[in-house]
Amino acid sequence: MTDLRNIKALAIDSLEIAECNLLMSIKGVKPEDVNKQIFLEINPIAWIIGHCADQMDSIFGWLCQGKGILNETQHALFRFGVAKEQIKEILPLPFGEIVHSYLRISDFCFRFLKELPVEEFRQVPVDSSLRPNRESLLELIQRVSLHYMGHMGQILVIRKALGNPGGGFVSGVDKEQRDKIVNNWKTWWEENKSKFV
Repeated sequence: MTDLRNIKALAIDSLEIAECNLLMSIKGVKPEDVNKQIFLEINPIAWIIGHCADQMDSIFGWLCQGKGILNETQHALFRFGVAKEQIKEILPLPFGEIVHSYLRISDFCFRFLKELPVEEFRQVPVDSSLRPNRESLLELIQRVSLHYMGHMGQILVIRKALGNPGGGFVSGVDKEQRDKIVNNWKTWWEENKSKFV
């Protein structure tokens, strides 16, 4: 069967697949484990999810739309290069709050991407208040998708080291399967989010 999706559909699918896997990596995580740092160079799960939220908001919110969900203080907590001492000071920021922010950002950014004309995906978004950007929207989506998959792998390593291994690797390539996985994750989150305060 020939795949007739255009670059917009393929790009959004890639980002949805990455997000599906990121969300599944935290399904079943124990509240007492989200702020544990198992190795000096690997940040805790809570920070990783906040970091992914920061990247999505920075790129598909502030860079592409000139507005986002997180403010500058919140971005500063989860940016690449934040010192380990600072991370220890900001956590335990409630994991439930971090996930809630991530979900709001995801909804905001995916709505934007889905409404954008296909020709915009080959354009370079430019916001003069941010660092110069030379990547097209398509390349930015690839960057975020790969970034998410890398952090999903870190989360699974952390969970395995803590004796609570998470889900599999690269699920949800098929749209129907992906929707089932995400709905399953949402059910788990609704049933358990009150534990992460």
